[in-house]
Parts: sequence; structure tokens; C-alpha cells
Amino acid sequence: MPVDKSRRNLIIGLGAAAALAAAGWGTAAYEMTSKVTKVVQATPNFAQGISIIFNGHWGPTNVFGNAVEIGFNQACELTGAQCKFYRSEHGDANEADIISNLETAINQHPDVLIATYIYDAVGPYLAQASKQGIIVILSNVNAPTPQAFEESGAVSFIGQSLVEAGYVAAQALSKYFPSGSHVAILNEGPGQVWATQRIEGITEFLKEYDCTWDIISSSFNLPEVASQISAYIEANPDTKAILSNGYGSAVVSEVFPKLGINPGQIAVNAFDITPEVLNAILSGYVQLTIDQQPYLQGFLPVIQGILMKKYMLSGWNVNTGDYVITKEIAEKVAPLVKEGIFY
Repeated sequence: MPVDKSRRNLIIGLGAAAALAAAGWGTAAYEMTSKVTKVVQATPNFAQGISIIFNGHWGPTNVFGNAVEIGFNQACELTGAQCKFYRSEHGDANEADIISNLETAINQHPDVLIATYIYDAVGPYLAQASKQGIIVILSNVNAPTPQAFEESGAVSFIGQSLVEAGYVAAQALSKYFPSGSHVAILNEGPGQVWATQRIEGITEFLKEYDCTWDIISSSFNLPEVASQISAYIEANPDTKAILSNGYGSAVVSEVFPKLGINPGQIAVNAFDITPEVLNAILSGYVQLTIDQQPYLQGFLPVIQGILMKKYMLSGWNVNTGDYVITKEIAEKVAPLVKEGIFY
């Protein structure tokens, strides 16, 4: 049946007017106030007196950690909160450093503690902080189970849904290799929560896609990753794809030419968008990466913590995304990668 648009628009208009009137807004009042523009500028004293500590697991030179810290610092500057950002002094994911920094942070009794749940050992310290009245927000790495999350006392998680991200990565990459293929999974964080959960999502899709796979236990040591990939492909020439749970797979842009493998001949994904991943995508050796927008993982917990402390609002979870970045998108965000906003 044809729709009478003029009649429909009249009904909508009358409905809107009635709603405004019911809410205490006459139509004349609405017309008048709609013409008034109020300019509000950021003031760096909004969070004056609120102290926030972010305990990250990244080493001093970790570029992903830099992107998180940029977001954290800019949120603190914008609001005027008193902020500290801790890193793992002796390299990425050093458990002793992480625990030591947590103890130092808790002893200062900040209003807000933002932390990554990188190891199970982190949980009891977060629970201790929560019992002392500190607002605990998880960022980047969530608790491994709902029970662990509850026991930690955390009010929210801001970051990537890791199992979902693994599934999305495998599903997106499947466009470049047939079902029933043999593939390799590159595990760059053996024993770490984030790595385990991403692989859970990857293998879930591979089962549905009738694939077989081997898991290569690796690290973020790029020369080591390159050596492992080279050895694996030489021993398993029927491999159709390499699915990584980190950014180390970008080394294929160096490995594949030496093996006589052309761009796209073996499908490859990565996670995050380091300069190396960006170059590998632009050169065609990596087909896509999944970006979790680490800037937001630094920025948003600050804002949330301030609002909870200042206005007694509740926490809310934020999925910072399963952003599938292909060559077309990579070309557009390349300048932001260089600025450290995208990673």
C-alpha cells in the first residue's frame, strides 16, 4: 500500500509537539530555546583533587603501551585529575614488576585504580584495593572468567572482547583461503589471558570452517618469530594461512620473499597496527589486522573513574572494538599510526 508521506509527517509532527508539551516544553518555548547556543569549554579543574593510577603491563619501550598512555595523559590533562601511569620496568609483562607496582599503587590509596588483568596473580591485589574503597577499573585485559571479575571487585572492563576478536579475525581472513585448509596459529603470548582468549575465538571459527591447524608457541621477539615462521612453512608447504594473536606476524613481509612466496599466496592476519603491521598490509603480505583502539583504553577509564567518584555513577563496560583494518583503511589511518594514536 502506498504511504501518504504528507499525512505521516503531520502525525509525526503532532506527536513530537505533544511530547514536548507533556514534558513541559511548549512548542513556542522549544522554538525560542533552540536558537540559543551555549558554548562550553573544557576546564582543567573538573576532576581537581581526584587521584588516578594506571598499572599497565607494558615495558618502557612498548609502542602499544605508548598509545594507551597518550590517551590516559590527554584525559588527565583535559580534566585536571592527578594521574600516574606505571609500566613494567624490566620488559613487557614482567609479573614481579606488575605486582610490585600494584602494591605501590594501592599503598597510595588513589581514588581510582586502572589495571590490566594480565595474570591470575593480579586478582587478589585488585580485590584488596576494592575492599579499601578504591574504584577498580579493568582496561585492555579482562579477568579470565566472570567469577574472577566479580572477586576482583572491578566495576567495569574497557577493552577488546578477546574471544570475539579472535573469531572476527579468523572469519575476516577466511575470505583469503578456502575452507578445509591447513593453517598455522601463531601464539605470541603463551600462558597470558589475552592470548589464550584470542586463540579460543580463532579456533572456534576454524572448527566451523573445517580447518586443521598447528599452534606455534612464540613471543614478541620479532627475529625469533621470523625464524619460527620460516621453519614452519618450509616443513609444511601446504599451509594456506597464518593466524596470529599479536603483531609479530608482520615479519612475513621479510620472510615470504626469501621463500619465494608472493603477497597474498598465504593469507596472514595480525592484531593491532604497529608501523611494521602497517607496512606489511600496504605491501600486501598481511591482509588485515584487528585494531582494539588502545587510545580509548587509556582515555575512557579516566573519564569513567572521575564520573564515578564525582557523581557516584555506576561503572559500564566498553568494547573498544574489533576494527578490521584492510589495506584500504590502512592507507587512511597511516598518519595516525605515526602519531601514536592508532596502534
